[in-house]
Amino acid sequence: MASPPLDASWAASEEASWNDLRTFLAVVAHGSMNGAARATGQTQPTVARRIRTLEETLGVTLFQRGPNRLDLTEAGRAVLEASAPMAEAARAVPRVAAAYRPDPSAPVRITATSSVTMFLSVHAAELAKAAGAVEIVYIPTRRKLDLASGEADIALRMRRLSDDPDLVARRLGSITFGMYDRSTSPSAVIAPPEDPSLSYQADFVARFVNGRPIPIAARIGDMPIRYQAAKTGLGAAFLPCWLGDADPDLVRLEAPDEFVEDIFMVRHARTRNRPNVGRVAHALTALFKRHGAVLSGEAGLLSKTTASS
Repeated sequence: MASPPLDASWAASEEASWNDLRTFLAVVAHGSMNGAARATGQTQPTVARRIRTLEETLGVTLFQRGPNRLDLTEAGRAVLEASAPMAEAARAVPRVAAAYRPDPSAPVRITATSSVTMFLSVHAAELAKAAGAVEIVYIPTRRKLDLASGEADIALRMRRLSDDPDLVARRLGSITFGMYDRSTSPSAVIAPPEDPSLSYQADFVARFVNGRPIPIAARIGDMPIRYQAAKTGLGAAFLPCWLGDADPDLVRLEAPDEFVEDIFMVRHARTRNRPNVGRVAHALTALFKRHGAVLSGEAGLLSKTTASS
């Protein structure tokens, strides 16, 4: 049942104070007014006064007060849901402002898939030397971090580029993938967890398996883990050629076709104000150009052809 208004004469003419809402969110997060007071640097009476002011402004009771606890009322839960985006926006403000405020010591955050991040980690020293005295933060994730809000400074992405005019994309090259196993005659396959109709990778693996009497030994989404499983002999795995070709324990298997992904470097336009981001972007461009043949899989095929001749 909805909480009754505190004052029957209340009218929706006042806006809730953000400071009062922030205090309300702190009470919810910490479970008590004392906890909220410690977290926000206020006194307990100030917290209590702000909650009371907010309740009077909104005309509802936000908490059911017990001897040693505070429970949200139905109205309190609704206010919490409505105010949560405001809290997230408040947290985003410093990140957005920082992107416009050049800071020579600020780290540069690169987000990419685990397979691309693994490539960067292999060449981390090379990248660091080229970028100069810049701290680089690597964020491996398949989730698209929000460059506009400052969750990352540079994104290395494949497919589905944003049409946001404030995001600047530059093609760095391409990455070729293939199926790798310890044997030229795999006894099993390691498949991605997604349905083939929803994933290009899963579809590629499904077409590789088609017509072969081999079972799926495991489904592994994370590429570094899939790579380690293939090295143990679990089965054939979908891997980037730069990694599979360099491993003497693995051989590239014949596949129905090539699987090639273009890779793009994406930045927000305002990062032009940050020299550190520019240096890292320049170093990334040079790194991918320098290792283009390895990333495309051409170097691996050439070395094996040379070795067999």
